[in-house]
Amino acid sequence: MKRFEPFFEQKRSDIRKQRQEIQLILSKGSATVSDIAGKSELEKDLIVWNLMALLKWGKVEIAGEENHELVYRLKEA
Repeated sequence: MKRFEPFFEQKRSDIRKQRQEIQLILSKGSATVSDIAGKSELEKDLIVWNLMALLKWGKVEIAGEENHELVYRLKEA
């Protein structure tokens, strides 16, 4: 949990931008954390932290598993 602590000290605007970027990537199709990292400049731990929040708020869902990684997609309204 300590590795996520610095993320809680970010500005809300930075968090919002990160989540928008992740959602934009997922709007083009399902993706793993590695896929999202490859399409953005975000580090994997930061992606995971943001995905947990997006899961909590019902913005994304787990679509399956691929090569021992969870696959995420935008949740349909």
